[in-house]
Amino acid sequence: MKQLAIIIFFLSVTSIAQEKSLDSIGQALQKHQDRDTTRVSLLIDYTKYHQVRNIDSMLPLVNEAIAISDELGYKKGAGYSRNTLATYFLMKGEIENALTKALEANTILQKINDVNNLTFNNNLLARIYSRDGRPEKALAMHLNNIQLIKNKPASDQKGGFYYYTAQAYEILDSLDQAQMMYQEAYKISEKANFSLGKVLSSAALGNLYNKRNEFAKAIPPLTEALAFHRVHKQSYSVANTQFALAHSYANIGEHAEALKRNEEAITIYKNQDRKVDLRNAYRNHISYHAAVHNLKGENEALKNYHRINDSIFSTEKVQVIEELQTKYETEKITAQKDAAEAQVALAKAEVDRNRTFFIGALIAILLLLVTAILYYGRLKAKKKAELITLELRETQKRLALEKQYRNSELKALKAQMNPHFIFNALNSIQEYIILNEKNLASDYLGKFADLMRTYLDHSDAGFITVQEEIESLHMYLDLEALRFEDTLTYKINVDKNIQPDTIKLPTMLIQPYVENALKHGLLHKDGERILQISFTQSKKEIISCTIQDNGIGRKASAIMKEQQGVMHQSFATQANENRLQLLNYKENKKIGVEIIDLYDQLGNVQGTKVTLDIPLLKP
Repeated sequence: MKQLAIIIFFLSVTSIAQEKSLDSIGQALQKHQDRDTTRVSLLIDYTKYHQVRNIDSMLPLVNEAIAISDELGYKKGAGYSRNTLATYFLMKGEIENALTKALEANTILQKINDVNNLTFNNNLLARIYSRDGRPEKALAMHLNNIQLIKNKPASDQKGGFYYYTAQAYEILDSLDQAQMMYQEAYKISEKANFSLGKVLSSAALGNLYNKRNEFAKAIPPLTEALAFHRVHKQSYSVANTQFALAHSYANIGEHAEALKRNEEAITIYKNQDRKVDLRNAYRNHISYHAAVHNLKGENEALKNYHRINDSIFSTEKVQVIEELQTKYETEKITAQKDAAEAQVALAKAEVDRNRTFFIGALIAILLLLVTAILYYGRLKAKKKAELITLELRETQKRLALEKQYRNSELKALKAQMNPHFIFNALNSIQEYIILNEKNLASDYLGKFADLMRTYLDHSDAGFITVQEEIESLHMYLDLEALRFEDTLTYKINVDKNIQPDTIKLPTMLIQPYVENALKHGLLHKDGERILQISFTQSKKEIISCTIQDNGIGRKASAIMKEQQGVMHQSFATQANENRLQLLNYKENKKIGVEIIDLYDQLGNVQGTKVTLDIPLLKP
């Protein structure tokens, strides 16, 4: 409801262009070819219709408006045109370009003190900052608008600015300020006889009171909003408001009233097939029935909740699989295209090289015929130098091909390691589903999808930063922690001398050792399982990563493997050893690995410590 309200409110208070038909504006543009301020206004008006039809058609129109405005020194048109271009970039998802153009417009409009367009620009900047994950900046833009219009008479637009500012405060959990702004938006809308503004502000206040656990205060504003939605036959808004009111009544002890209102919300959600909303309503319905000791109703609500939740889970699972499949197919096509382009480039280079050799040979023959007698000795020395150069080129080419072969092997090993982890993770998800732990399976699958996206992003990179490695380790360990059922405690420490955003490590280097610590050290340990990962820099050009666990130790793990009849080396261990050999191939400073078994003074096993000494990547 909140998102819908924002859209309606925004369209209500920010529309500037007059309602003209598309044909009439197009005809006016055809007739008016003079590059003047009138054409600028027509061009900008014409873009408004393309925003909801074909946004790519906006670009030539707004670029022409900017060019004419700049030619004429028409500052208002220059600012407004750049606002429109920023809107185009925002709709295309090009946040950086949108921000650049919006800031250019802001500078121009401030110089000419164009308040109307400045308020539009501030709203646009707030939307951009929100999309970019900078809510504090978005709030600052809304507060700028409050300063610009606070002394103006009550109007729909003024109420909208206070409403937007309240929402920005609420996003930042500044609930006192949000409440004051919603109340001011309500007062202004009431003075301006703006009924939509009043009902949006009422609904927002009611939901805010619920959030603050002031449930009795939430009922009057939500009731006012409900009356408006009923009159205007806005059934989905009726359902959302009844859902919120049910929550309020339940928390002041009026559970029968809560049940009645929640049942209406459920009926509407069913009719509109809104599964997520329906699941939430059934979840609340369980507790409402329990409060009035209606066991039959409670069981029925619980059954419906699980049915809807299973349906949502199945849909989400299909979406995740489709996303992974689409990404795989896209990357496969890209790889095939790159390979084809590389073959074409090699063929072209071969043709150019043959042409060069032919021309060189022809020139050499002509020179030989002219100077054979006088410069025979000199020519002989020159031919010898050419042979040496050719041998050097062949050697360089051979080394380049050898390096390319090693890189191909390295990528192949990395590609094998990723499916190895995916196989283990999918086994865990299957186990949860078999055991009917559907919530855990859903949580696990969500974390698994996030981790897979990260690994896919890293898969083509030879190196990643320490910060990226730490983030992927957090995601991986959070995923594994679900399997260990809260018995796993891990901590990742970074030395203060290390700059994690600039120092780079080979991708997928540390994770296999962490996996070994979990699988061979901690999996078979009883009691608390502790894993510590530390990044230090004891030497100038070496960064050390230590993985320490309090597991059963290598000796006990080997005995268990022997008892289980597992005599071969694990895939992850073998793949990582091969990968280290490739990474160290012909490198002066090699990656070092040291594995130490930890014992206490009595000789009892205390775990295992693995230390990786990694040379810093040269910039």
